[in-house]
Amino acid sequence: MIRNYSFKSELTDLRGQSTSDSRTLPAKHFVETHTYQGFGENETGNIPITFLVTSDESILFEDFTENHNKTFFQIRTFSTGEIDGQVSLLVNVTTDDSEEPLEYTIPLSQARSFQFENVRRISVQLTTLPSSFQREISFYLQKTFCISCSEGEMNNEL
Repeated sequence: MIRNYSFKSELTDLRGQSTSDSRTLPAKHFVETHTYQGFGENETGNIPITFLVTSDESILFEDFTENHNKTFFQIRTFSTGEIDGQVSLLVNVTTDDSEEPLEYTIPLSQARSFQFENVRRISVQLTTLPSSFQREISFYLQKTFCISCSEGEMNNEL
């Protein structure tokens, strides 16, 4: 996991030089970005983590904090050729704003990128396969959040 810290010691414009409304954070707020990624020799950029998944639900990410966040993630499925036309990956994303998980289907051998606000959980499962079958997926996630920010106040938003 890679961590990028930015402590705001005074009122600071988080968007830099912008013509739109500026958002500021008082000194007590702390903005941080966590990156969940794999590693490799001589590799840079979005290096995914590899998981084996089945038709049972696999939880890839859970956030147990109350911190406001913005989350970007990428998922890629791999094909092995055997019965892949009948199989897809079901991605469930739970946010603070959704009572039920948001569902997205990714056909095998394809990749998708997602960006959500206030993600609490990301889980995946293969569809239409017995639980004994496994497929490899890659997963990359970057979450930026603010500690002590109150979501309801305009000047305290991320």
